[in-house]
Amino acid sequence: MKMSHHDGVEAEGQVLFCTPFGYMFEDAARSQTCLLPVSKKTVDALLKLGEAMGDPGTQADPQPQFDSDIPAIMTYFGQFIDHDLTARTDRETADGGLSISDGKGDVRPGMKPVAPDEIVQQVFNARRPQFDLDSLFGDGPSLIAATSNPGLINTASDQFYEDLRLKVRFGPDGYLDLPRRADGPEAGKAIIGDDRNDENLNVSQFHAAMLRFNNVVFESTHGSSAQSRYSQTRRLVRWAYQYIVVNEYLPAVCDPSIVEDVLLNGPRFYNPAANNGAVFMPLEFSVAGFRFAHSMIRPFYKVNDDVTLNIDEILEPARDRGANTLVGTDHRLKPENVVSWRNYVDLTADVFGGPQRTRLIDPRLAKGLNSLNFTQGDIGKMMAMLAQRNLLRGYLFSIPTGQAVAAQMGIVPMTAQEVTGDDPALAQAITEGGFANRTPLWYYILREAVVHKGGRTLGAVGSRLVAEVIVGLLKSDPNSYLNHTVNRAVTAKGIEITSGFNTTTIGSLADIIRYAGLRK
Repeated sequence: MKMSHHDGVEAEGQVLFCTPFGYMFEDAARSQTCLLPVSKKTVDALLKLGEAMGDPGTQADPQPQFDSDIPAIMTYFGQFIDHDLTARTDRETADGGLSISDGKGDVRPGMKPVAPDEIVQQVFNARRPQFDLDSLFGDGPSLIAATSNPGLINTASDQFYEDLRLKVRFGPDGYLDLPRRADGPEAGKAIIGDDRNDENLNVSQFHAAMLRFNNVVFESTHGSSAQSRYSQTRRLVRWAYQYIVVNEYLPAVCDPSIVEDVLLNGPRFYNPAANNGAVFMPLEFSVAGFRFAHSMIRPFYKVNDDVTLNIDEILEPARDRGANTLVGTDHRLKPENVVSWRNYVDLTADVFGGPQRTRLIDPRLAKGLNSLNFTQGDIGKMMAMLAQRNLLRGYLFSIPTGQAVAAQMGIVPMTAQEVTGDDPALAQAITEGGFANRTPLWYYILREAVVHKGGRTLGAVGSRLVAEVIVGLLKSDPNSYLNHTVNRAVTAKGIEITSGFNTTTIGSLADIIRYAGLRK
């Protein structure tokens, strides 16, 4: 169902939902032997481990040995996917029960894991667990029903132009930016379905590119009404997005053989509708598994030929940038800070060099991620460090250890020596916390990627967890492209978009950028 102010969740400016979370491995989440030990020592060691997870790279010393072969856009495409599927597991709550901070710079005293039954009763997903692009479309424009139901109010309606073209609202002409409010107390705030897609420059620019792609696709459609053209556009854009998730993103970040197995044989461990018939989002995925991409973030990005920004500059929310040089006095992104996509996407047909690469999947996070400013109010310096937040959240939410999940999957777990590794600071924190044999799932997945794959992709546990949830959700969705392979628009190489006598196949992020006219 769609949330309203009466549901206790701020809904203005975006579309929020209320869908269930659950555990993929519920028995493990209820077993003390499958969880981290409950003690202050564990909490202290998690803080120490998070503090040690720093990527030493800077603009002056890039540390290219930590680069992967994956184009830089994949980090932010992964964030875009995450925001499409899940929300509300990474926000502090008004009551103390699900908070990790005391609001004064320290961990909440006596913080202990919350029982799984309490978690699933108190925490709800503010997203639908579907690849439906509600951040672009919301519930659709109210104009769809305006002729038969005048006065219908839809919280997503201001994302669409106020006429029967039914194209999504877009930023200023001439360059790429999100549509933004022009004045008032929210001047500069993006008019999009999920505010989080404006929390950093890279994902903000990708969301804007998807808006542009949608509107170009709309121009290719035909129909007797704007409503039918809108429906055609939404279907094609969703299918193209889903196809890229399965055929470009998953093989890039997961073991391709595991992805192929899940596609051919279906998920072994994730039954999306196991939660009394309602499709649920696994907490092992949203709180731990799909946060692997935090380690892929570069310490700095070459945004275009003239602008290079450190990660702390990239990560400032648009509406809070203030005097930041990214934004002009009109509260909009300055044209000179628009992304050059050849720096992020593998546009192999171009004569320019290849794009920047993500960092390896490993237990290192860019240092700028240790000073985040995404949270409301003064909730403490500890909350500013992303690695610590991820580790403590996994502890609080009773997420089974990496070894427990490996055992549930029938995968031989890493040895204590493999978990510990040879980085002195990380090894000390692992030893002090007793994490060598009972490892936080998020950290286990990052370390497994190094041990199994040299950081090039996720390892066995990480690949299985991520691929099963993503493919499982798509297979359970009757509207997904996987369930419409007989449609003539769905081909082995991508989704075909026909305009007049011309047909274009969209099978990659590069195809989206080109089709949207953004190959600069």
